[in-house]
Amino acid sequence: MYLKTNVNTLNELLFRKGLTKRSFAQVAGIGQVTALQVCNGQRNPSAPVAKKIVDALQTDFDSLFEIVKGETAHGCLR
Repeated sequence: MYLKTNVNTLNELLFRKGLTKRSFAQVAGIGQVTALQVCNGQRNPSAPVAKKIVDALQTDFDSLFEIVKGETAHGCLR
C-alpha cells in the first residue's frame, strides 16, 4: 500500500496560499528536497509526511492523496 499524490491539486493549493516550495517545506516541517519531489510527483510521501502536508495546508487528506492498495510504489506486490 502506498500514497499517490494529486500533484496538480497540491501545486494549485500552494499557489493559492502564496507558498513557494521552500516556504511550504518550512511550514510543513519537511525537508526542501522532499517537498520538491512530492510537488513534482517524483516521490510519494510516507503517511507521517502526508499528515504534515495536510495539516500545514489546512486541507483534507482525500483532496491531496489517494491510498493505492495491492502494490508498492514500485509496482511490486505485497
